[in-house]
Amino acid sequence: MLSPPVCRSGLGRPERSNGSAQFAGVQLVQSFKPLIVPCYALLLLVGLLGNSLLLYVICKTKKMHNVTNFFLGNLAFSDMLMCATCVPFTLAYALSPHGWIFGRFLCYFVFLMQPVSVYVSVFTLTAIAVDRYHATVHPLRGRLSARACAAVLGGIWLLSCAAAAPAVAHTYHVEFRREGFAICEEFWVAAERQRLAYAYGTLLLTYVLPLSAVSLSYICITVKLRNRVVPGHATQSQAELERLRKRKIFRLVVLLVAAFGVCWLPIHAFNVIRDIDVGLVDKRYFLLIQLLCHWFAMSSSCCNPFLYAWLHDRFRGELRKMLAPGRRVLPGGAGSAAL
Repeated sequence: MLSPPVCRSGLGRPERSNGSAQFAGVQLVQSFKPLIVPCYALLLLVGLLGNSLLLYVICKTKKMHNVTNFFLGNLAFSDMLMCATCVPFTLAYALSPHGWIFGRFLCYFVFLMQPVSVYVSVFTLTAIAVDRYHATVHPLRGRLSARACAAVLGGIWLLSCAAAAPAVAHTYHVEFRREGFAICEEFWVAAERQRLAYAYGTLLLTYVLPLSAVSLSYICITVKLRNRVVPGHATQSQAELERLRKRKIFRLVVLLVAAFGVCWLPIHAFNVIRDIDVGLVDKRYFLLIQLLCHWFAMSSSCCNPFLYAWLHDRFRGELRKMLAPGRRVLPGGAGSAAL
């Protein structure tokens, strides 16, 4: 089984050798079911609600129709898709005693949408960081046009589909009718080198390079803003507002980078350990650890709408206007147009 498309990860069925240890692992997960199911349900609810509200605000507010918000809308849509395909199907597969219960068509369709949504989300986060870098560090240079933005977004989806293609090509739906059991898994028969090359290539493409690009972009943004001087002779109140604004931006930048790195680190670390030697992980705890790592990875879809939008006064103001049309919303304070 291939690891990198993190919402797949063989979550339902690790290898079935050493049956007693595997059975003990399934029993262990079942004992934690009253805790696991509510945690996943909360993840699904918050992810779908937060991203749908973000997408609604962007679509309904004409003055927010700009390149940065188009990227944010694409991120919200991919995160919603990630929640809808990765969370419920993975959890059901992990907990069902009958394995994959959704049939052959959904096996291939869902297991295509899962990695594609993950790739689109990660690539869009990188595009947002690069776009904000250019807007802040090189404000006099021309911004992306709407047509160029559409081309970038189209390229992100095409690249994501291409990146998912090798995994989908090695996906098989197998039914064991006598046992009343079915699996939907990746099998790289006699292609271990190709499997490892794809695994580590995906790790590089979806974690190492995006994390490096996001970190570098936001470090440059922070340095640029720290060195920026208020034009003219600033009063004490203006200087204080500028200082508070820079502090708010710095905290937001730290949160953005930390959220990306922390959410995705456990599942990638687990996948690397498993690829090096699956025996390094006790089979009794294999499935439970996978589910925990998977939950952390999927929590990124809940963090993104809050970090990239709801912390901005403009988005919160527009949402208040929609929810309470007769209520006057005051302009945002320091940092309302932070990034």
